[in-house]
Amino acid sequence: MHEAMAHLLLEGFTPYPEEFVTRYRALGYWEDRSLAEFFRDVCSTFAQRVALVAHNERITYHQLLMRSERLALHLLRLGVQPQDRIVVQLPNIPEFVYLYIALQMVGAIPILALPAHREAEIDQFVKTGGAIGYAIPEHTRDFAFAPLAQEMQRRNAHLRLILVAGKAILPGSVSLTELLATESGQDSEQLKQIPIDPLAPAVLLLSGGTTGIPKLIPRTHNDYVYNSKAAAGVTDVQQDDALLIVLPIAHNFPLACPGLQGFLMQGARCVLSSSARISDICALIQREKITHLALVPTLLIRLINDPCLCEYDLSSLRIINTGGQKLQQEVKQRTEELLPGCKVQEVFGMAEGLLCY
Repeated sequence: MHEAMAHLLLEGFTPYPEEFVTRYRALGYWEDRSLAEFFRDVCSTFAQRVALVAHNERITYHQLLMRSERLALHLLRLGVQPQDRIVVQLPNIPEFVYLYIALQMVGAIPILALPAHREAEIDQFVKTGGAIGYAIPEHTRDFAFAPLAQEMQRRNAHLRLILVAGKAILPGSVSLTELLATESGQDSEQLKQIPIDPLAPAVLLLSGGTTGIPKLIPRTHNDYVYNSKAAAGVTDVQQDDALLIVLPIAHNFPLACPGLQGFLMQGARCVLSSSARISDICALIQREKITHLALVPTLLIRLINDPCLCEYDLSSLRIINTGGQKLQQEVKQRTEELLPGCKVQEVFGMAEGLLCY
């Protein structure tokens, strides 16, 4: 009864049938632990290892945990409650990771928007998700997000909290940068007391497809943890490996297939790139000894046809995953010829859960 009641709190969410739950538990696929528990455990286990690399900053698992907990406590102080929805539209920066984990710690549900989304999409996500918050960067390239956030608040009275990676110039908005640099004055132990149902939604992903505005897809703690752990196994993620995240991190593929989640669960390293320029990608592969790379086929084609490919040492690459569209056989063959020792592995999947390698 308790679990059924918890599910009813999120309108529109259909829980897994009981017979599925029983079978997945019996098989050991579902461990009945929240994403917050998993992040807390891996950060404690691998405390001194490097978890994230962004620009020239190297962030350990201990620092990742401390910063995420600090932000989570600030969110509690700002009135964010379990099952509140927050639209997160941040690029590949550490603040995305801190906020994603912090929201898990308070039991809130991120709605993961892509950096390229604009007024029509964000308004739909805010309305459909009943979002109380919206996290934005100051700007990406030539686009400033403050006017968009202001317009979203004008249209949606329930959108009360604007979080900004950078300076908060809107009245009432809050700087994530400042929160991360400031002690909350609260005891982190209270985070462990927040009840989080592992059968409830942990995140709202966006549907794929090429027409219309994406739909919101709930993924539960149990199934999303298993998603990342199984994907990490299929892609041979080892503790000393490094993933280069070039695609938008809010997408299911670089976030959890195995992505950020799968690599962190193994104590491995994730390198965040804000650039998709081939020379920048190659430089990071060489510098960080990247073992895994997740690309869409068009980006892989650009990579193998760029003259700068020969100018860098890419011998650390072991697996390139491609997803998003069909990969032509000749592209796979050519990549493996140019990068000996590297296997191209296609991923077919959907945000709803199906994942094939």
